[in-house]
Amino acid sequence: MDAERADLMYGIEELKEARPSYDQAQTYYDGKVPEVFTSTRIRRALTLHHIDFDLNFAKTPVNAVTNRLTIAAITSPDDAVTALVSQIWQDNQLNLEMPDTFRRAGEFGDAYLMVLPVEDEHGNVVRVEMFYNSPQTVRVIYSEDNPRKKAYTIKRWCEGKYQRAELYYDDRVERWTTGENSKGTKPADWLYWPADPEDPESWVMFHDWGEQPVFHFRTDRPYGVPEHYGAYGPQNAINKLQQTHMGTVDYQGFPQRYALTETANTDTSDLEPGDFADDDWPLHEQGVGPSDSGADSSLKAGPGEMMLLRGFKAVGQFDAAQPSVFLEPINFNVRAMAQITDTPLRMFDPESSRQRSGVSFQEEDGPFISKVQNRQTSYGATVHEAFVFALRRLGIPNPVINVDWVPARSVTDAQGWQTVNEKIRAGVPRRQALMEAGYRQEQVDEWLAGVDDSELQRRVDVLASLADSAQKLGAAAALGVVTSEQVTSLMAGTISDIEALAVAQEEG
Repeated sequence: MDAERADLMYGIEELKEARPSYDQAQTYYDGKVPEVFTSTRIRRALTLHHIDFDLNFAKTPVNAVTNRLTIAAITSPDDAVTALVSQIWQDNQLNLEMPDTFRRAGEFGDAYLMVLPVEDEHGNVVRVEMFYNSPQTVRVIYSEDNPRKKAYTIKRWCEGKYQRAELYYDDRVERWTTGENSKGTKPADWLYWPADPEDPESWVMFHDWGEQPVFHFRTDRPYGVPEHYGAYGPQNAINKLQQTHMGTVDYQGFPQRYALTETANTDTSDLEPGDFADDDWPLHEQGVGPSDSGADSSLKAGPGEMMLLRGFKAVGQFDAAQPSVFLEPINFNVRAMAQITDTPLRMFDPESSRQRSGVSFQEEDGPFISKVQNRQTSYGATVHEAFVFALRRLGIPNPVINVDWVPARSVTDAQGWQTVNEKIRAGVPRRQALMEAGYRQEQVDEWLAGVDDSELQRRVDVLASLADSAQKLGAAAALGVVTSEQVTSLMAGTISDIEALAVAQEEG
């Protein structure tokens, strides 16, 4: 193999081997998994008519984690750096790009953020571009002797009749292309791809960044595992159960009937006077027979009438399968999916959360919250690396920034605030008690600024009482004692009164 193309071909092979797993993850997230049937006839029939009744639960573990991953702020002790971070965020619409990157990282297990400097005509970096890249086309190759170090990154894509590839190193970028309609499976298929057609040597572009402009979000190391990987098996079972269940609906609406006959009494050719066979019916030539009009039946329904069936000793119908035969296994598989993926069951089935306490929610959420916090730690480190790289390209040599997340869980219910209250009464420092409740340090510092212990205790008591009232009013609304609109109005008025009193106390 051409030594110059060794990294290129190795990277292409890595992409090829990893691609099926990523495609499978995408298929399960999108709910496009083909049903598994032991009957070839059934499988062909459903495929032929494009029939599906998909219940896609597999995407829930991905969305559940992604919905808890919200960056609260990226700040710096230097106000100028904070302002520059804000500008980068706005220029790249990261309020949209970041959630999408986090979701893709959960869907595939891996996601990549490209950070590319943009220069003016004088070679000065004027801005940076940040955008998501799929692991189906990009892969970081890690060093064999140090799995934390990026050896290089490959990006490969199709552009019309050509295959394109770029290799990113700490000191350069290499550009490769194939000829027309080449598959790029052999080293000889790949040619230099100059950035400037007039400069043949511009296929390689050297830089002094000292690192690669590719940042890897992952759920595990060195490569991630889809958040819903454990949902594949249960989802297969759900698909099969749901398809089979829908197949029985016709039989439930239109039961299949049967008639039992005596061997000697199945001849109905001896029509009684006034009866007609189809061929003898007056309108037969017009395509109408007694079976079309119902006139071939001597059965009459009404009080005192008797129905006489000739030649049959018994009639009946086949009962369709009961819905519970399918629904109960579906529910089992949903529960199994929740347990395997560490996702609270109520995120699959909101009805399961009714009439439950906040304590039970906290116990159920334990593994899930730990998973979300782990993602915040991992993704936060990658976001930090990406912004430090961007700030350095914009002329900040040693930027100091902090990435803060919206808490994975914060106290909002009555029992939670009562627990905070009891901790403070027992002597736990108020700052620690509030941070253990899931609030960020910046929030706690702001709340505690200029507030003495008695005032803090009063505020905690008010929050606990307010949360308790909200919980009781919610239960009353569920029982029909009051309407939801009345509850909303009462709570809004109470909160407004509390806010007005707080303002009056501060002004006083």
